[in-house]
This record gives sequence, structure tokens and C-alpha cells, in this order.
Amino acid sequence: MGCKAGPEILQIIITSAIAGVTTVSHRLWAAPPLVRIDVWIDNIRIAGSKSDATLWEAQMLRNADGRHAFLGEDRESGATQYTFLGVQFDHTHRAVSLSDEFVRSVRAMPALNSSTIAGMVVVASRFLYAAAILCTRLCDYYFFIKAVRRRLSALKRGLCWRHLRRTFRRQRLVWASDCDTSSRIIVSESSSPRKRHRPPSSRTRCSMDKGPFSF
Repeated sequence: MGCKAGPEILQIIITSAIAGVTTVSHRLWAAPPLVRIDVWIDNIRIAGSKSDATLWEAQMLRNADGRHAFLGEDRESGATQYTFLGVQFDHTHRAVSLSDEFVRSVRAMPALNSSTIAGMVVVASRFLYAAAILCTRLCDYYFFIKAVRRRLSALKRGLCWRHLRRTFRRQRLVWASDCDTSSRIIVSESSSPRKRHRPPSSRTRCSMDKGPFSF
């Protein structure tokens, strides 16, 4: 019996350790209670007051340097407006709305009952982003969606044949249909974005709840 982990899972663990996520790091190196850390794959979001977020940003950079990790050049400090995970954040007006790119992406999604295998591969990938926008826990569906996406990719390339006896759980297919419907509803309402008390942060940049600060 063995265990296999994909690159994304390893990236989440490594990034969580560098960021000081309490569920991964030892309490001596974990982020303080007043700072909220969100990690998705290789992206990090720090939420809190400006002083707390600034202090922990410096500590996180030291953590990365000590582990010879490179955080990349996509870091922004003091930004009042930025797009992340298909969401446009405006700290000046305290508003959150869907980005134009995400709206175009969701509108291009075909209906589930008329999708080709190639189209379903794309839809499965976009469900990961739609779940974050809908504030749905990605971990509850991540492995299922990933398995479906790989299965569809294999079918598309002719690497396997459809098994007539292989079925999926009904509630999971219902969730997929609901996610598709809800994402289309959100797109139709995107012309008048509503304010939100806590923006979705499953996949992240780094921004503060109490002030404009991101990297």
C-alpha cells in the first residue's frame, strides 16, 4: 500500500510551512493569532492590521530565505486595487467585484448537458475558481474534481475507454450542476457588485482587511 501526492499538494504544504499556517507549522513558528494566513498552491494572503501584516510579511520573507525559496516577483505592497482569483478588490471604496476576465471565462462555459469531453475538462478546471468565488471549501471537492478532470483528459486522448458501470455519487453531480448554475447567476449580477465583509481567499495574494496592502 502506498501514497502518491501530486505537485499541487506538495506546493500547498511547502507554501503553508513558509507562511506559518497554524495547522502545518509548529506553534513556535506559526503566525500570530491576530494575523490570518490563507494559502492555495503557491499563493499566500496575509490579512490583519497594517502593522501586524507588515511584521509577518517580513518574517515570512525570512522563512523563505532560510529555506532557499523564491517567492517570485508578483508581490504588491500598498496597492489599493488589484485582481486576484478572478476578483477585483478595491480597498479605497471597500468594494469587491468579479473581474472582466473571470466574467468572460464563465460566460464561455458550455451547459453541462451539452458539453463535449474537451469542454468538460475546461469546466472542471474552472469549478475550482467558481468554488472559491462562491465561498465553498475547495478541499471538499478538490480531489473529486481533479479525478474527473484527469479521467476526461484520458478519454479525450484515447488513453482509456468509458466504463459503463462506473458512476459518480449523485450528490457530487448535483453540486456540480449547482455550481454551474450559481456561477452563471453571479455573472449576471456582476454589473452591480455588492460589498462583502470578507472576500474569498482560497487562493490568494496578500491583502489586509483593515487597509490596502497586498503582495
